[in-house]
Amino acid sequence: MDISKLTDDELWERTAAFARAERGTLADLVEHLAEVDKRGLYKERGFVSLFEYCVHGLRCSEAAAYRRIRTARAIRLFPPISILLREGRLSLETVALLHPFLGEADAGSLIQQAAGLRTWQVQALLAGRQTEKPRRDVVRFCGPVRPATSQPSEDATLFSTPSADPSGPALLPNRDSDIGTEHTSASFAPAKHTVRVSFSADEDFYALMQRARTLLRHKYPDGRLEGVLKDALAALLAKRDLGFEFSPRQGARRT
Repeated sequence: MDISKLTDDELWERTAAFARAERGTLADLVEHLAEVDKRGLYKERGFVSLFEYCVHGLRCSEAAAYRRIRTARAIRLFPPISILLREGRLSLETVALLHPFLGEADAGSLIQQAAGLRTWQVQALLAGRQTEKPRRDVVRFCGPVRPATSQPSEDATLFSTPSADPSGPALLPNRDSDIGTEHTSASFAPAKHTVRVSFSADEDFYALMQRARTLLRHKYPDGRLEGVLKDALAALLAKRDLGFEFSPRQGARRT
């Protein structure tokens, strides 16, 4: 079928139908995996584990195999999970998150609460059930990062754009120009190390961080925390110490 010839309504309806069919097929697969797991058929067929069967026998990726096995074993504990999968109210990701907690007394209520939630919402729902020892803050220096330059490599000159005149020479970079000199000096600029920072924080910190991300979305469209937290620390120090300045080029310094 030529999809481009479908009307908007036909395309819309067919897309929804395929999504429903995909959920149904996925639920069927997971139910069958649950039975294969129950019978241990993968051992009789030469696979050392259900995971190996999914990866090498069914050609699933390792991540996909993990989610499908978790879901299959969750369905063995609570068969109604399959219905929620078919309806799209639970996904493989959310069921995999729920699986470790399905042995608890209120597991049925937990599944009902998770139905219809997005993955991050299920993670928040389960956060109170997970205990974790306080972790130390970690600061680790990584490899240096040199300033990016637009100087073409030697290979790039082989594919440079030809001049407008077909018989004329290609527009190759002029190594004696000011541009070449500028790139040469930039390439030997002092390299800066990157620092990986890891720490645990409470929900209040997370709420503040998300609000700061939203306020600075125009400045940091990718939402990277490095820029957001750097601006916050610079503003704090500038307020507490009038002799403090921060420059993206020079970093933190006193005036």
